[in-house]
Amino acid sequence: MDTSLKKKRIYGPDVHVINREGRALVEKTYRSRPGPVRMAGKLLVRWETYIYSKLVGIDGIPELVTSSDPYTLTTVFMGGHNLKKRLKTPDEGYFEKLEALIEAMHNRGVIHLDMRNRRNYGMDDNGMPYLVDFASSVYIPFGGFIKRILSSIDWLGYLKVKAILNPGLLSEKENRKTDMGNTLSLLWFFPRLLRFFRHLFERILR
Repeated sequence: MDTSLKKKRIYGPDVHVINREGRALVEKTYRSRPGPVRMAGKLLVRWETYIYSKLVGIDGIPELVTSSDPYTLTTVFMGGHNLKKRLKTPDEGYFEKLEALIEAMHNRGVIHLDMRNRRNYGMDDNGMPYLVDFASSVYIPFGGFIKRILSSIDWLGYLKVKAILNPGLLSEKENRKTDMGNTLSLLWFFPRLLRFFRHLFERILR
């Protein structure tokens, strides 16, 4: 078995499901990328490995597995599908468990910072939630203003996903927060700037 989970881009990793000794695993690897991307990928893999080490034992976080090289991150495949595919509409139980998962992640000091991306949310074969892709995460083991602000970014991203997939489940308070998040996103130019540089980098390396 070798199934791609992500569109291939020259600046990003290959992500695919592999079978190793009868076990389904996800490989996120930069090993076949050009030199500069491969070296940057090595740092990203090292950082994401560190983040995963802070989340060990939380239900809904994939187990980290030893990789074959320093350019590759390997985790256990959780099954099911990501929420971008919309194969099944998440119900209230799914979102309740997802909220508990996000809370547990934050309690460990990890802020995801890419919670607006539905590909980072999974639904396993039993309909349970899981989270992936911690490359852009930060680790803040203490409380304080900065952690509260960054955590709120995660929650606004989560509410945006909930509003897209099952808006009828949003409370009045969540609807107000979603509207606020949509307004703030118009002022947040960083993602658009990042996409510009990604496309520029891809054209240079062709």
